[in-house]
Amino acid sequence: MGSRVMHYCITSLLAKELQIEDDQFLLGGIAPDVHKNMNAPKSISHFIRADRDGKFFADYIGFSEKYLNHMKDPFYLGYFYHLISDVVWVEEIYNKKIKWLPQPDKKEAQLMYYRDFWRLNGKLIDYYSLEIKPLAVKLVEIEEIDYRYLPELMKNLEVDFAMKDEAKEQELEILNFSEVIAVLEKTVRECVATSEVMGR
Repeated sequence: MGSRVMHYCITSLLAKELQIEDDQFLLGGIAPDVHKNMNAPKSISHFIRADRDGKFFADYIGFSEKYLNHMKDPFYLGYFYHLISDVVWVEEIYNKKIKWLPQPDKKEAQLMYYRDFWRLNGKLIDYYSLEIKPLAVKLVEIEEIDYRYLPELMKNLEVDFAMKDEAKEQELEILNFSEVIAVLEKTVRECVATSEVMGR
């Protein structure tokens, strides 16, 4: 549910924390968002499932079970952490700030939310001193995405970095920078904890 830059940020922090030097990990960390480039439903690439109460969530456990034999592969691991990141973001940010608003307030809040994503790109890139790397696209056998669209996704991320100064000085409308940092770092901790449980 976060932006490309947020996911790249989380995966970059995880790469340092888990001492993963393979750049395929970074590519896997943004890969689920390639659904936009494919014009495909987000529900497929993000393993969206409904729980017993009818609430939707990114089923990262389902992903790890389906691709169990690949979970040591950096790309698949990055993809896995992307799904965990979305669960944390939805619980900590989206549900608290937007989900339960009545219309038309909800629609207006969503517009502010996505404008804030644009403003946050530069703020986060500078805060974490992020650098974009040229990521080579290799064949990956994940049914839910078409890896041939990954170069297009990478170009989108490159544009995010190239235009990072366009809106970073603007005030956020609905999100709070300190809160976003706290959620991103909580996400990293939860991913690391999951990694330890998996015995990575």
